[in-house]
Amino acid sequence: MGALRIGLTGGICCGKSTALDVFARHGFESIDLGRYLHEALQGSDRIKVGLLRRFGDECVDPNSGQVLTDRLAGLLNQDESSQNFLENLIHPELERLLERDLPVPSVVEIPLLFEQHMEGNFDYVLCIYATQALQLERAIHLGGLTVAEFYARLGQQMPLTEKILHSNFVIGNNGTMLQFERQIQQFLRHLTGGQVR
Repeated sequence: MGALRIGLTGGICCGKSTALDVFARHGFESIDLGRYLHEALQGSDRIKVGLLRRFGDECVDPNSGQVLTDRLAGLLNQDESSQNFLENLIHPELERLLERDLPVPSVVEIPLLFEQHMEGNFDYVLCIYATQALQLERAIHLGGLTVAEFYARLGQQMPLTEKILHSNFVIGNNGTMLQFERQIQQFLRHLTGGQVR
């Protein structure tokens, strides 16, 4: 398939993780940046010290040293300067991941790809989208969010219409799972000249 590196982005509850799984089944090294950063958050003393200096023990357990991610998320939702602080704190971890020789072909799921100006690290950017009504329904029923939490998270991201405009390719996830997977398979055939597992 060649040395393809794809950045995968999109809106909240649009199906990015599902797309990542489909890529993995077709021979791509699939990396969930959220999971990678969660591991970095719990494993990096540098990040924990930074959080303790900024928030005290509000989001780091003083006994176990574990980052209390639910509390941290609550703090970030209330304060844009805290969001910027965390982004700057974890940015070296992002750079470390993207500077690695990733196995190729590879796809990396990055919800805030454009917001963090990371599109230059990839050959192509694929955006997954859905209607806002569907996003909200999935966020409540699958993600366990309240309506207020959904709109708070939505407000922290670039509008989905802008992400679509900045992407090389877009795939809609407004139908069935089978339809969505078929669209991804068609995209892969187009991109690889039919060389899909």
